[in-house]
Parts: sequence; C-alpha cells; structure tokens
Amino acid sequence: MCDPVTATLLFVGAASGASALEQRKAGKASEQQYRAEQRKAEIQNVRSVRQQIREARMAQASMTNIAAQTGGMGGSGLAGGTSSVGAQLAGNLSYMSDIAEQNTAITNAAIAGVRASTNATIFGTIGSVASTYGSIKTPTKPIE
Repeated sequence: MCDPVTATLLFVGAASGASALEQRKAGKASEQQYRAEQRKAEIQNVRSVRQQIREARMAQASMTNIAAQTGGMGGSGLAGGTSSVGAQLAGNLSYMSDIAEQNTAITNAAIAGVRASTNATIFGTIGSVASTYGSIKTPTKPIE
C-alpha cells in the first residue's frame, strides 16, 4: 500500500489524464465535424458552378437558335449577346471562387480555434495537477 500523498497524486493524475483524453476526443470530433461541413460546402460549390455553366450554355444556345431562325447569324447582336453571357458567367464563377476561398479560410480558422481551445484545456488540467501536487504536504514521519 502507498502513502496518502502518493495515493492522492495517483488519483488526481488518473482523473486528470482521463479528462485530458476526453478533451482531446471532443476536439477531434469537432475538427471532423468542421471538415465534413467543408467537404459538403465544396460539393455544393461544384454543383453550383456546373449549374452556372449549364445555364450560360443554354442561354447562348437559345440566342444562336433564335438568330438562326431570324436570319441574324453572324450579326453583332448575336456576338454581343453570347459575349455578354460569357462575361457574366466568368464574373459569377470568380465570385463563387472567392466565396469558396473565404469559406475554406473560415473553416481552417475554426479548426485552429478548436485545437487551441483543446490544448488550453489540457494544459489547464496539467496545471491543476501541478497545483494539487504543490499544495499537498508530505508527512515528516512515515505513517504506520
């Protein structure tokens, strides 16, 4: 059997170790959740990009069809219209790319925050154990 000081330190250390382990697991779970949300946002962004391209092509095809039916093929109206649709598409895709970059930066910052918070809690637990150890007085003579 060990003395009361050692027993207390072992108990506090084991409880603190379990608490630190749980904090680490919670931090990892939060990190995985943020990453899953990021993947979901990336998939949605890809779908939105494809939809923008699809709509632009349909608009250009419709303009070309109308021009062909009305005898306006090769005219400046058709050229300007299809060019305008292309320019609008480029602007939309650029905007969507900027938003995706910002979302990625936000997610990475959130993950870094979770990691820092988890580490702070763990180091706080370690500090608490050290404080407990420092406050325990060792007996001057062995307990019998």
